[in-house]
Amino acid sequence: MTMRAVINILFFATLSLTLAGCGHQTKRQPPPLAVSSTVVQRGDLPLRVQTLGQAMASHSVTIVPQVSGILQKVAIRSGQQVQKGQLLFVIDPATAAAQVAQDQANLQGEQAQERYDRQQVNAYQPLLKKDYVTRQTFEQSQSQQQSAAAAIAADRAALQAAQINLRHTQIRAPISGVVGLLQMRSGNLVTANTTQLLTIQQTQPMHVQFSLPEKYLGDLRQALAAGAGKVQIWDENHQKILATGLLTAIDNTVNTASATVTARATVANQDQRLWPGEYLQIEYTAKTLRDVAVIPATALQQGVSGPYVYHIVKGKAQMQPVEFLGQDGNRVAVGAKGLLGEQIVVGAPARLHPGMAVKANSTQ
Repeated sequence: MTMRAVINILFFATLSLTLAGCGHQTKRQPPPLAVSSTVVQRGDLPLRVQTLGQAMASHSVTIVPQVSGILQKVAIRSGQQVQKGQLLFVIDPATAAAQVAQDQANLQGEQAQERYDRQQVNAYQPLLKKDYVTRQTFEQSQSQQQSAAAAIAADRAALQAAQINLRHTQIRAPISGVVGLLQMRSGNLVTANTTQLLTIQQTQPMHVQFSLPEKYLGDLRQALAAGAGKVQIWDENHQKILATGLLTAIDNTVNTASATVTARATVANQDQRLWPGEYLQIEYTAKTLRDVAVIPATALQQGVSGPYVYHIVKGKAQMQPVEFLGQDGNRVAVGAKGLLGEQIVVGAPARLHPGMAVKANSTQ
């Protein structure tokens, strides 16, 4: 046998052994994909809407004097909290007091004249029956007595007006609230129904006004009817809750230019944390979904056929279609009662696909 033949025999023998060894190897499966997971919980989910609002005084009054005169006294200071009925200003009462005294004197004179005229009528009446006086004289005395009575009524009205003007020289707070910055000082001349002395803003309670897209109009009306519209008021940086209020009014029209509806909430504001004109961040609870499946927002996936989640079944990820009901921050409500208590994937990796083996290495 030649050397070449020996080499060929050895080559084919080696090749046969190699192929035989390959036939005994099994295909290696990839390891399970590590994923985060959570258990679907049942609960309530409030659906909150964030918007911008403005604080408004629940009542505002501009103080204007009802009589003219020299401002004799300023009994308050700028920015002071005042109570209803508290003395604010005093206008020099001398002129008004003199008018009261004059009208009182006029009234007393007319009352004396009326008494005399009435006595005359009473005296002439029996004499008329005996023809001791003429009917003309009797009727003239009656007319004088009636004129005196009318004069008394006019003097009483004039006296009442003078007394009212005298009371108006003391200006008192018509509501409780906070006064603005004072511009008037003692000695200034004020004019009736013209001079603006100050403005009082009632800050307890306070109103907060805000606007929402038109699509929330139905929720607003339903909440208003049920007395259940909850509003949280935050500072402008949305870092701290300043107050919680309740929806109390909705504007009677939708703004067609912006497609929004304006609503108003009322806040007790006992700690005076809200101030008229202040801009605020508003969180309005449009409605609360009751007894629904609640999952993290990162667990919800969006596919061609709609939303779905990855349901972990026997160590494998399976697509499970769900119905999106609403979202509040990082929580989502879905219609998927069959998933309650089941494990789903949170934050699914891009390479995850249905039927892939997974290993839930953390629970959220």
